[in-house]
Amino acid sequence: MTTNGSPHSTSPPTWREWTALLVLALPLFMMATDFTAIFLAMPSIAADLAPSTPQLLWIVHIGELIAAGLVITMGWLTGRIGPRALLLCAMALYAVASALAAFAPDAETLLAARVLIGLATAAASPAGIALLRSLFRSSEHFGIGFAVVMGAFSVGGALGPPLSGLLLEHFWWGAVFLVNVPVAAVALVAGLRLFPRTGERTTDRIDMTSVVISMTSVMLGVYGLQNIADRGLSVPDALAVLSGIALGWWFLRRQRRIDNPLLDLNLFSLGVLRVLAIVFVTSQVAFMAVDFVLVQYLQVVAGIPTATLGLVLAVPATGAIIATALTPALSRRFAPSTVMTAGTGIAVLGTAFLLVCLVASAVTPLLAVGMTFVSFGVSPPMVVGAQLMVTSVTQRQAGPAAAIQDIAASLGAAVGIVLLGSLTMSVFHRMLRAAAPDAVERPAVDAAGESPGGAVALAESLGGTVGQELLLATQVALTRGTIVAYLGALVVGLATMVILRGLRGVDLPAEDGTTARRRS
Repeated sequence: MTTNGSPHSTSPPTWREWTALLVLALPLFMMATDFTAIFLAMPSIAADLAPSTPQLLWIVHIGELIAAGLVITMGWLTGRIGPRALLLCAMALYAVASALAAFAPDAETLLAARVLIGLATAAASPAGIALLRSLFRSSEHFGIGFAVVMGAFSVGGALGPPLSGLLLEHFWWGAVFLVNVPVAAVALVAGLRLFPRTGERTTDRIDMTSVVISMTSVMLGVYGLQNIADRGLSVPDALAVLSGIALGWWFLRRQRRIDNPLLDLNLFSLGVLRVLAIVFVTSQVAFMAVDFVLVQYLQVVAGIPTATLGLVLAVPATGAIIATALTPALSRRFAPSTVMTAGTGIAVLGTAFLLVCLVASAVTPLLAVGMTFVSFGVSPPMVVGAQLMVTSVTQRQAGPAAAIQDIAASLGAAVGIVLLGSLTMSVFHRMLRAAAPDAVERPAVDAAGESPGGAVALAESLGGTVGQELLLATQVALTRGTIVAYLGALVVGLATMVILRGLRGVDLPAEDGTTARRRS
């Protein structure tokens, strides 16, 4: 494969480039924690601000929806104004929005702050990845920098719960937002001096119609899929998903017709991008989305308190950190398809180990071992795949390519939650109805079957022998549902390994900008 605008060999990076990398990674790490912090903070927020139910739902999800909906636009904007300018604007907006959220006097203000945080996150992701192309011209050092940035995202998401739990234990709920303000401020000030300027720009005018269509399409799709996962299939949510798909089709047709497309569809003429986009979707379905099912299992069946659960989840996060640190060395020695297939294989083995543990009613330490294997295996394929995606295009196209990666990963997570989550809840509901004590009225059992938490609450309210029997039935039903979800994840993981065969013969750029030949 021949790359366009690949990083090429110049003078080795100095302390300035390495410091800039740390400045870039820290706020990206904090942004990744935001999406998990809000879940832990919501009980305190609800008690303090008393939002309505719709406001509560929007406060939780609006940031993620905005980030997903605008990432294509921000990818285009990266090429229009440059990654440095866009990233600095994102840092400034993130600081202001985080302060506004921390001291929000009412639900409306907090909701507005969450919108701004989502906007900053949407801009920072493609801009940060594109900026790496200017920081590190050598492919070896670019690989190291890319691993650090991708690790900041993945580790931030994994360590979000324990960090947020620690803050909430000692401070008020606004602390989970306020802690981001000095981080963003330092990144902004340091970035003004350290982030390099890039010269290549697109001069096309932005097509606002495409912006609105793309944002609405992604937001409707993600919103509908999340609601289906939370509440089950309903007509409004199904219509939201179908409307998102229809708008997405309209968006793609429009990009082919207009002279200034928001998303250059010629990117997909590269077979490597097509394969990688599919891999990002399937890997999220197999190895990421299923985590939320296991978290419920650990809480309901294993009985782990929320505070302790954060520490348990920190174990696989450590595995992800180690694997990310090893990825640059692996990338220099082996071909991308080898690294990605081997990593996916390790994740598949970890999934199979978890499946065996669930069948055997394993203790928590063994489940933590399985989760660590999955995290260790997933990290190299994600890092190498994303690096391969952005080095397969010109520097100006790096932002849009990173946006494609974000969209594929977000879509995979949403689809995975719907498919595997719905499968889990379907089995859970049927098993609970079959095993619930006869003394519990059927309408109450049906209502409890909507969620494991609801079933546990009903069992605690009943108390006595009947409550204990219902709790045991809940645990058995959730265990069976979790087993089925991991069976599905195992199948998708094996399919991902087959899809990765499409990357054979593809390689990362060598030091001179040509294609290197590494061991297969």
